[in-house]
Amino acid sequence: MKNKQSIIPQFLKKNASFTSIFVALILISIVWSVLTPYYLTLSNFKNICVYVSANGIMAAGLTITLVLGGLDLSQISLMALSGMAAAIGYEHGLRGITLLLVAMLVGIVGGMINGCLITYMGINPFIATLATQLAFRGMAFIVTDGRYISINDTMVRFIGFNSIFGLPSMFWIMILVYLIIGFVMKYTQYGRNIYSVGGSRIASRLSGIPVKKVELVSYIISGLTAGIASILYIAQGSVALNNAGTGSEMDIMTAAILGGLSLSGGKGTVLNTFMGVVLLSVIANGMSLLSISSYYQMLIKGIILIVAVFVDHLREEKN
Repeated sequence: MKNKQSIIPQFLKKNASFTSIFVALILISIVWSVLTPYYLTLSNFKNICVYVSANGIMAAGLTITLVLGGLDLSQISLMALSGMAAAIGYEHGLRGITLLLVAMLVGIVGGMINGCLITYMGINPFIATLATQLAFRGMAFIVTDGRYISINDTMVRFIGFNSIFGLPSMFWIMILVYLIIGFVMKYTQYGRNIYSVGGSRIASRLSGIPVKKVELVSYIISGLTAGIASILYIAQGSVALNNAGTGSEMDIMTAAILGGLSLSGGKGTVLNTFMGVVLLSVIANGMSLLSISSYYQMLIKGIILIVAVFVDHLREEKN
């Protein structure tokens, strides 16, 4: 009995971030269910699954760069550019899986650009990805002359409007991405190298870890997830938008920090990131159901980000 009593506090301490997010999720769900009768419905649950999917995929990629001790502010813009590249491919006769491959390729190239700027040119990750955020967004408009492109493709329609086991297809795509990245981070040498570099670049280099290679691959994966997410964004309305995601550039970062990822690197899991994404999506969903003004929603998201960063600061001081 005594052993069981000691195991529970140890479990809660070890999984403090997950536990706190889970409790917050329950409390917020109770509040929303009291304030609006539409929250606890199957259709709204599916809406949350759709809302969480694209940003969730990018957050999984962002997790790697944050654990590495880096940063990627360009994902949303790269997602828009990848989507427009796939749309141009559609106009030139590409269909089905090739559209996804084009989007993924553009995402990989964008991630490689970020990685080279940061790893080999020595530019600060914040400055580098802020610059590419602007560049990728500008390119998304330039390559299409600022126009939207409708896509009537069977694969895109399946992702956007079909369900598997009662849940939207895009939600299962997100789950698959999390399973792959979670496996890589926990069970591969590359994953262990990420945590090592995030903990100490100098110690990692002295121990023989190819730090620059690890960093470059990490930013490529971050870009790849943006490319995958672009197809999910397109699938929601069967149209590629060059302004996709505008105004939500910090949502992914907020979700990751809510999930307990440290801005100083070396800590965090994709499971906690997933919980952070779900929590932020539930908050946004409830505010939308209550018809809260978008301006107030922006204010609340800003406050949440400040609180999340402050909590991260307290965690670092405690450690």
